[in-house]
Amino acid sequence: MSRLRKYGKIAALVLALVVITQVGVSLLVKTRRTRGYLIAHLESSFGRPVQVGQFSMQILPIPELDAEGVTIGEDPAFGHEYFLRAERMTASFRWLGLLRGHFEFGTMSLTRPSLILVRTAEGRWNLERWLPPARPGGAYAAGAAGPQLPAESTHHLQKIEFDDGRINFKQGDEKKAFAFTNVSGAVEQASPGRWELRLEAQPWRSGVLLQSTGTLYVRGYVAGTSARLQPAEIQLHWDKVSLADLFRLVTGNDPGVRGAFALDGNASAGKANPGAESGASQWRFELQARATHVHRWDLSEREDNPRFNVGLKGYWYLLAGEARAEQINIDGPRSNVRGTAILKTGGPLEWQVKAGSVGVQAQDLMAWYRAFHPGVAEEVAVEGLVAGNATLGGWPLRWEEGALRSEGATVRIPGLNAPGHIEPFHGSVRGGKFALESVRLRLGGDAVGRAAENRPDKSANKPRPAANPEDTIEAALTEDPSFVQGELRLNLRLADVAPVFKMASAFGHSLNRGWEYTGSASGPVDWSWNGLSRETHRSGSLDLTKGQLQVVGLNQPLKLEETHLNWRDGRRGAAIQNAEAFGASWMGTIEEKPSESAGPEKSWQFQLHADHLDAAELDRWFGPRGRPNWLQRLLTSFLGGQNSEAKASELLRQVSAEGVLTADGVTIEKVKLANARAKAILRDLHLRIEDAEAEWAGGSVRGEAQAVFSPLPKYEVAAEFEHINLAQLPWLAKAADRWSGLASGNVELMTGGVGREELLKQLAGRGQLKLKTIQFLGWEVEASEQTGALHKGVSRWTSGEGTFTVKDRAVNFSGLQLETAHSRTLLLGSIDFGLNCNLVFRGVDAEKRVAKADTPGRLVQVSGPMAAPLVIVEPVSVSAPAAKP
Repeated sequence: MSRLRKYGKIAALVLALVVITQVGVSLLVKTRRTRGYLIAHLESSFGRPVQVGQFSMQILPIPELDAEGVTIGEDPAFGHEYFLRAERMTASFRWLGLLRGHFEFGTMSLTRPSLILVRTAEGRWNLERWLPPARPGGAYAAGAAGPQLPAESTHHLQKIEFDDGRINFKQGDEKKAFAFTNVSGAVEQASPGRWELRLEAQPWRSGVLLQSTGTLYVRGYVAGTSARLQPAEIQLHWDKVSLADLFRLVTGNDPGVRGAFALDGNASAGKANPGAESGASQWRFELQARATHVHRWDLSEREDNPRFNVGLKGYWYLLAGEARAEQINIDGPRSNVRGTAILKTGGPLEWQVKAGSVGVQAQDLMAWYRAFHPGVAEEVAVEGLVAGNATLGGWPLRWEEGALRSEGATVRIPGLNAPGHIEPFHGSVRGGKFALESVRLRLGGDAVGRAAENRPDKSANKPRPAANPEDTIEAALTEDPSFVQGELRLNLRLADVAPVFKMASAFGHSLNRGWEYTGSASGPVDWSWNGLSRETHRSGSLDLTKGQLQVVGLNQPLKLEETHLNWRDGRRGAAIQNAEAFGASWMGTIEEKPSESAGPEKSWQFQLHADHLDAAELDRWFGPRGRPNWLQRLLTSFLGGQNSEAKASELLRQVSAEGVLTADGVTIEKVKLANARAKAILRDLHLRIEDAEAEWAGGSVRGEAQAVFSPLPKYEVAAEFEHINLAQLPWLAKAADRWSGLASGNVELMTGGVGREELLKQLAGRGQLKLKTIQFLGWEVEASEQTGALHKGVSRWTSGEGTFTVKDRAVNFSGLQLETAHSRTLLLGSIDFGLNCNLVFRGVDAEKRVAKADTPGRLVQVSGPMAAPLVIVEPVSVSAPAAKP
């Protein structure tokens, strides 16, 4: 019992001493002198000035020092911003150091630290003098670079732990957008001057939304940073990285590439590397990068998406500012590249890559194409091999010297009865200029095979003829990447272009949106471009013979017997020698005018001639009349499928054209014009017809017209006519034996709507008439009026003049004066569009222009069909009141 009391007193005494010590230490660390002492030891451990918000200390279970709001200052040579900042720092003390009377830190833990790494223009890092150095010795000591700390340094940190940290980077005074976040791990001194690393971090870039940057794992050991981390050996692993986020990290932009990326690496320095020079500034590295399921952002992921591995082995000479990759391997599913590379890191980045062996299978190229181009047919297959060598340099990399060759390739396209064949070709690069010479593609005999398939007789089972030897496309390409200039030359010799359209469609490029051409095409076409000025020019010509062009919106195909397409100074044009369309034979030219603005609108000029145009033929081509969507479909095809969802008016707004149309004859229902000519201008939904003229009914017609197509079509016509023979008017054909004479004058008409019936319903206008040598055969109007009885014979007037109006589907005469040498007759009434008339002849005083006073007030009335009218004589009081002059 006495022993229990004795030990209890001792335990109580020890507990009291611990409590007193803890309280005393807690009060002690808050004194100015102790605070300065602790900060001095922290500065000695870090080798940098230190600021601390407040200290606290505990004795058990192990002595630990807690510091809130720790900021470690920067070396003035690297700037004036902090070097390291942490919300909380916990440092344990080394018992052996305390027993020897030294105040030494053991393990140090940092909570939410933020580290800024600075690199100067000379290539020095602010990290170089932080951790304790390795003990100099041997070859390494001779090669060590950088200032050394004195031998009596008190840097005795054993371990640094950190959690939820951040590492920022600066180049001089410029802060980089790239950083590491969620940094956790430890740096532990395994032996004097040897530090083991266990780090995890997530890459980050400011101003960019990142989703999957993966986790970067670093393992290995390094020497003190004052010895430039050497000797060292580090393993790196980075996986589960999105290619989109990889590009965002490196460039800050998203180029639209999707896929997965992984990286493994190994770097060592200060070790004896067989076959290589040793030195403190030499790092040996080995990297393996893998990318899988590479595809465009808006395309679905596929099993055959491209994948590749890149392997690098070499050395990085820090002092020389040069990295050498003695071995480069790029491997795809069926392709590989082998070479070496040199990277200058001392100043601006500069690469020099030599690929001594390049072998690329066409299947891999097709997989890359399919992954970045929509609409590629599943059945498309390309087989062949491209081999060669290359030397690349600069940054960005540029192909400087090299050559490539191929023994040919086979292209299988769905819908073609025979595969296409690419003949052997070769290319070269000299002085940075790439030249691909004479690539020839021979197409299969699809047209012949398709015709045989469509024949119902037994001849369909006969062997199909071989491909036409003239169905070839020759291509040549030259490009100078230094000036971003190049030229592509094509030479076409095609008996039928249908296989070309099928091939382009199979590769996801529809060349004939809304139209289809069948027939031959031959000629050269060149494309040249200048990336600096962003200009692209096309030149060349194509001859189209015995072809048919079917356009959406037209019920019948255009027959191009002989047409010459040309591109000159970047402008398109066509010379039509013989073409059949709209029921007529055409010839003339269509050319694109130089653009006056940078917008998408194109301006065209034309000069076309037709042998004969018939409105009935146009109706058969466009029919049925008034169909609301044919214009939209037609214009959509002409515009290459652009704005396919836009209204017809919006599509038409993009068309700007002007030129001259001529025709030997024009038939509009019963109107037949000869030698017609007009200037037409279409711009911004407005069509203007100017200087129009034609021969009609023995006379001539001149005038102009205007049409507005939005929001509802409206039309205006103004015309002048001279010496029109009334007997030749189509409406009076059946009544030609009743009327004769010559007419001149003018007319203004307006209408609107869609369709013939709507146009006639809204037709309105007015005009003036001047008549000469008019005859009304069958009755003598003046004698009938004077006697009150109908007299057969011929009524003759030397001239006539008056006005008329057009309204309610009729031509109305309000007072047409018909004159002879000794009398004057007033004509009133109307003639409707059905050629039914209701006309009244009334004599007037030649001097006073009023009804004659010596006549009993009679008039002659003509009514009914113009071909067989009813003519009667009526008193004025019965028929109608006397007309006013």
